Amino acid sequence: MKQMIVPEILKVGEHYSNDQIKYALEVSNLGGIRPKIKAKELDFIVLITSAEETRNIIRNPYADKIEGDILTYTGAGLKGDQEISGVNKRLIEQKEKPVPILGFLKEGINQYKFIGFLFLLRSYQDYQLDNQGNLREVWLFEFQIFSDIPPLKIGNFNDPFLPFYNQFKKEILPEDTMIDSLFPEKKDEIILPKIDEETLKSIETLKKNLLTINPYEFEVLMSKLIEYTGFANVKVTKKSGDDGIDVNAFLKHKFSLDLSYQFQVKRWKHSVGRKEVANLRGSLGFNSFGVIISTSHFTSSAINESQGIGKTPINLVGMKDLYEIIKETNFTI
Repeated sequence: MKQMIVPEILKVGEHYSNDQIKYALEVSNLGGIRPKIKAKELDFIVLITSAEETRNIIRNPYADKIEGDILTYTGAGLKGDQEISGVNKRLIEQKEKPVPILGFLKEGINQYKFIGFLFLLRSYQDYQLDNQGNLREVWLFEFQIFSDIPPLKIGNFNDPFLPFYNQFKKEILPEDTMIDSLFPEKKDEIILPKIDEETLKSIETLKKNLLTINPYEFEVLMSKLIEYTGFANVKVTKKSGDDGIDVNAFLKHKFSLDLSYQFQVKRWKHSVGRKEVANLRGSLGFNSFGVIISTSHFTSSAINESQGIGKTPINLVGMKDLYEIIKETNFTI
């Protein structure tokens, strides 16, 4: 029997077994969120997510997903409503103090790749449908992945983590941490808007279906919806080299010149931020209007940027808006 080697250093891109993580970092060998407590204080957190595979997307569109350098992670709790308690609450502690979160990506049987430090961008409640079609409230966590870090000596993660944390906190704005579906009622308290349960189920069913489509097919589907709602000369751009524009279209009216619209279509799990809105505006052709359609949320900074005074307005269409458009027009998915 091969003897297990307990690592003394963590390197981004290296693979480790579950037992190596357990014994080297002295954390539990179960669960996706594994806090390390030292002297009755939270020392660091190991967070394990799974690689997204095509067959798993179809079975579970709510699976964790890495898009670029953003990880969207669903909190612990497979049944019923999730709460900010237990290990879920541990993740929130990074908002107030520099708690290192070490990210590992499961890529095979007992193979966990170290992907770097994770920084909590935002956390929010959302709705999902369980396997029986019942609506439940869940907590989603969006992390920025910092993979450009030196090898970490096991035993003290705080010293190498602190400079990254301070820089991250310096650059992030409060409006980057809030999304469109939440609103503050009291300080440090955010709640979901009141929508009847049947409508929420319909929105989530639509979202689940859209998340099973590959991104390019989603662009094609949205182009058909755009044409169905009255736009003309609707064309999907090439898969690459499209300068950020996914769909071009014209809105024609007898009392108006033809209006050029350029759409960006995002089958995303993580929230659309200010950067994406600004980038679309910069990609717009002369006298064109911009629209972003997304299966995810929009941050407050994205909404503010889309309505910036003296700037070309960008219309933001999220899941609720998309559902209402499809329902009102009787468009068939």
